[in-house]
Amino acid sequence: MKIAQALWSLLKAVPHSYSTILFSDNLLVGLALMGLTFISPIVGLGGLAGLLFALVFSRLLGFEGWESQGGIMAFNSLLISLAIGYYYPYSGIGTLSLPFFGLILTASLITVFLYAGVNYLTQSLFKMPSMSLAFSIAALFFWYYMVRSGLFTGLDFQKPLIWSHSLKLNWFWQDYFLSLGSIVFVPDLIAGILLAIVLFMITRIGFMLSLVGWTICYILLHFSSIGSTYGMFFPGFNLILISLAVGSVFLIPGKSSYLLAAFATLAGFLLAYALSGKYYYSDLMGGRPSFLYLPIFAFPVNIVVIGLIYALRLRVHQKSPIINDYGILHPEKALEAYLSRYRRFSSAGIPQIHLPVNGEWIVTQGHNGEHTHKKDWAMAWDFEIVDAAGKKYSDKETELRDYYCYGKTVYAAAAGYIAKVVNSIPDNPISGINTQDNWGNYVTISHGYGFYTLYAHLKEGSVKLAEGDYIKQGEKIGQVGNSGRSPVPHLHFQAQLGIDAGSKTVYSHIINYKKADQDGYQSFVSSGVPLEGELISPLVAEKDLAPILQLGYGQKQSFSVQQGGKSYIEHWKVDLDLAGTHSIISDQGSNLEFSIYNGIYNSLSLHGRRRTALAAFAYAASRLPWIENQGLVWQDEPSLSVVMNPFWKNLTLFLIPFFKPIRVSSSSRMSPDKSTITVTTITRLKALGMQVYSYESSLVLDRKHGIRSFSLSQGAKLLIKAEHIEAKEENNA
Repeated sequence: MKIAQALWSLLKAVPHSYSTILFSDNLLVGLALMGLTFISPIVGLGGLAGLLFALVFSRLLGFEGWESQGGIMAFNSLLISLAIGYYYPYSGIGTLSLPFFGLILTASLITVFLYAGVNYLTQSLFKMPSMSLAFSIAALFFWYYMVRSGLFTGLDFQKPLIWSHSLKLNWFWQDYFLSLGSIVFVPDLIAGILLAIVLFMITRIGFMLSLVGWTICYILLHFSSIGSTYGMFFPGFNLILISLAVGSVFLIPGKSSYLLAAFATLAGFLLAYALSGKYYYSDLMGGRPSFLYLPIFAFPVNIVVIGLIYALRLRVHQKSPIINDYGILHPEKALEAYLSRYRRFSSAGIPQIHLPVNGEWIVTQGHNGEHTHKKDWAMAWDFEIVDAAGKKYSDKETELRDYYCYGKTVYAAAAGYIAKVVNSIPDNPISGINTQDNWGNYVTISHGYGFYTLYAHLKEGSVKLAEGDYIKQGEKIGQVGNSGRSPVPHLHFQAQLGIDAGSKTVYSHIINYKKADQDGYQSFVSSGVPLEGELISPLVAEKDLAPILQLGYGQKQSFSVQQGGKSYIEHWKVDLDLAGTHSIISDQGSNLEFSIYNGIYNSLSLHGRRRTALAAFAYAASRLPWIENQGLVWQDEPSLSVVMNPFWKNLTLFLIPFFKPIRVSSSSRMSPDKSTITVTTITRLKALGMQVYSYESSLVLDRKHGIRSFSLSQGAKLLIKAEHIEAKEENNA
């Protein structure tokens, strides 16, 4: 049984290796690319033989486990085997097939070792995979070997194809398709057309960027002497891959990534031009040319992409273009994940920190405050406590303890190491100011990468931490005091770029807090900047939200559903994949990915059928912070997959990097009752600023059943209603 499983995993690793060539992990894409290599049977056979040997060898030596179905470890060996199949003399294959396959196996083995070492170096030094750099190094070495040994002379190496055709296109399209075919070492027009179709079916964004890369190449070729070399159009396929990799694989697709892809393509062309050269024989022999053009293989794409992405990682502020660190190689899927799982909750490049206090506080001075928050110290907050009448102290204002905030606990806004502690400055009397020790008692915490948070004017002796101590988010730092330049007790809090108090402040966001509204409700803010005068409090996370909603791994629940005049039972089960993504799987054909983080439920991505109770639940619970005994309102931008079918979703994702034609928003209101919580949500979809439709949903929750019932309506029309079966039975009883 184990042998059968190992063989099955090995077989699945074969197409995964092929798909890696186009930065994909799709099994069907890999099968398509493998089929394309067999348009030139000798090239295809050589590539497959070298790949199989590399897969087996990497497992025997322990580079991968036998259960692995990935092809990353061996795809460089696949490329070197395809290259040898392409360059090896055709006349030598029929009579010397053993040396042919022996050379392929040797090259494949060497490339496995080379990839392991090179990839370790690039990951360690540049935090980037080595891509096909190991192949390029090995290919250049074996090309020289074949030239020196007389196996390659530039003559008699073109391999027969499975067909012959006379198809001709204009120069732009002809060499575009030849360049695409060259990626798999089959520089044939039909092969290139088929690969373009495969690329278009995988990703429309990637296909567009391949055309962008080739167009830049096409223009630049008119100003240079670079041409083709033995059918391998070396500037073409490198520039196509550079444009694709920079614009949509290693960066999240967007206007800035597209502009950077164009720049990278230009740099790749210049590098290809610089690396191009000629190899001259030391001895002249009849029947062979006096020199050979040096192939540059994939050096330009590897050098440009690795160097560029590494440089972007060194930015002080990680803003647009956004580096794709989400483990999703597919451009559209990566963009959708970024929109629905990251940008939806926070802003890229802006530090996200928690409130350093518990309970309700008023912001007495915010960013760019009129008193002291100026210039380099503008991005800071002062926090105090007020009562219902707006007073900051009790009946008398004679002692520090009369102030509500004095002595209250201060908590770490994020995890880190204690960088500096000042703890011995006496607190000032009311209205007194210590101008010698401006910041009073304070603590700075280092969160890495030169980012710090400062907690100032603390109570004398309240800090029990030492410099170098590690502190978790939410752990106690000290107490609010009145030390330093502080006439009344308050907490001064800021993010900054240095250890010492007075360092330049950094614009940052507070996450997961509530803001008091005039109607008695609280507005939930997932990421934002509290403004002066606002009454705010942290959202206290419900630690047991998953079990309350019955959404723990393996949990099941059933609902009685009414939809369009029919009734049925829908069963849900919670699953967890190897990547750690939780999903609710419905027996009616829907799959909803979700997350529960910091006491907040989020619907992330909907797959499968859209007319199910689970799909309706995705509307009703696009985002769900659990709060009892308190009214709460919030805004959200639901995932595109929840509100659109695949066609409109993919069209929208293609257009979003240029402009956002369709906007989706939802407004939710949570109203607690004696034993239940009711959440009403309105979801609106607008196209070019005009509302296309809106849905109204209602969700009833309680601690016993979690999801008690929910419904989805459009206007006066009820689309679907579902009730938890256990809750329904209790009601009937």
